Formats: sequence, structure tokens, C-alpha cells
Amino acid sequence: MKKRIMLLDLALVVVFLSVLAGGCALYQQNTPLEPGEPGHDSTEPPGGESDTAPGEELTSGEPSPDDANGKDENGTDEARKVKITLYFGDQKAIEDGIPGETGYVRPVVREFPHTTAVLRLALQELIRGPLPGESNLVKTLPATVQILSLKIENEVAIIDFSEELVTAPDSPGGSLGGSLLMQSLVYTATEFPTVKSVLVTVNGQTYSDGHFIWEEPIGREYFTSSCG
Repeated sequence: MKKRIMLLDLALVVVFLSVLAGGCALYQQNTPLEPGEPGHDSTEPPGGESDTAPGEELTSGEPSPDDANGKDENGTDEARKVKITLYFGDQKAIEDGIPGETGYVRPVVREFPHTTAVLRLALQELIRGPLPGESNLVKTLPATVQILSLKIENEVAIIDFSEELVTAPDSPGGSLGGSLLMQSLVYTATEFPTVKSVLVTVNGQTYSDGHFIWEEPIGREYFTSSCG
């Protein structure tokens, strides 16, 4: 009997030591991990470098005239285009001597990659002239003229051209040529909502082609009132 009791006591001691060892193992699992170990809680605040929510865009400033063209289906700028209306001479109106709704010029639309310098681009395209496929249109600016400066003040586009505007061999001549140049520039520039009228200078001096002196800004109403 004593031997059985001793064996039972020994078994109880073994069980007690096993429980004690298991408790130590559980305690070790709850001890803090060293920095850099897997599962270590970062001390950095949540979030990235920006507080902007995923997919949210930060915008500033007023929209440019061509913002209405929108973005591609993925919301990126890569496929954005800008459409610009250019006014070149209307060959039929010139030959018939009968002005249309926009005088002796007629609109044509061209599409370009997105840009914020839309007015400068439009002027450069006027200098470039009609393209193949744009039939019955007449060039209104000489090919060698340069844009020396361009600014918009109080809804007036102030454009300073180089002297080729009036001296180049292909510069529009005569009263009709001057009218074509004026109408082409005014109708094209005032297509944009930030421009209501245009003032043209040559090398910083008042524009004069021998028939007309451009001393004040001109808007589209100038031509409609002249026709009336």
C-alpha cells in the first residue's frame, strides 16, 4: 500500500512540474518582441505621406478653357484632347464679295493633345495655315511671323507680333487682306471664355497696314456693328 501511495505522489509531482513548465512557455509567448521582428507593432502613425483618400485628386486654380474635354475612361490625362476652332479666310466669300456670319473668315476645328497654352497654340496654327483636306480656306497670317509676346489682361488678349506681320511677302495686303487678318485673329482668340477682345501690336508698336490702325481692343461686335 505504501508503495502505491509513493508512486501516486510521484505522478502528482510530475504533473505539477509539467503544468509549471507549460505556464512558463505561455508567458514567454506574451513577452514583447524586439523591434524588427515579425509581428512587431510599428511606432509610425497610420497612413502614408498624403492624407488624401485613395482615388481622390488634389486640384487648384480655375479650370482652363479646354477642361470640358474631360479625361479618358481610367481618369488619367493621357488621352485628354483639346479642340480648337481656327478661323481662316473663306475663299468663296472672298471671291463672291459676300461676307458670311463671321465675315470673310470661316471656322475649322482641329484636335490636339491636352495643353493649357491653348491661345498660343491657336495662334501658331493660324500661322501654320490651312491643312490638306481643309478645302476652300485661305491663309491669313504670313508663315514667317513670330509671336513676340502674349498676355491676357482684363479679358483683352494683347498679342505682339514680329514685323513680318506687315512686311512679309505673303502678308495679307489691301483693305480686304487687313480685314481677313483682323477677323481671323479676333474670332479665333475670342473663342476662349477668358478673352473678349484683341489688341495687336508689331514689335511693341501700334499695328498699321496702311489701311487700318489697331489702336484699341476689338471684339466680335466690331464686325457685326460695321456690317450693320
